[in-house]
Amino acid sequence: MTKAGKYEAFFFPTKEGLLKIHAYGFNPTGSWGEVYATLNEDTICVKGFNRHKTIKRRYDLCQRI
Repeated sequence: MTKAGKYEAFFFPTKEGLLKIHAYGFNPTGSWGEVYATLNEDTICVKGFNRHKTIKRRYDLCQRI
C-alpha cells in the first residue's frame, strides 16, 4: 500500500492483542485524512478532517469490538 503525504504509525499493546493505528494525510492542516486501525485480523478505516479527533474516534471504535 503506497500513500503520498504524511504517514504516522502507532502501536499499542492491549489485552486482546496489538493495536496498530496508521494515519495518512491531514497535511496541510485542515485537509482530510484516513486512519486505519488493526486489532488482530479486524481492520477499520475512518476518514476525517481533524487528525486528533479522527484517531480518537477510531480508537473508540476498536474498544467496542
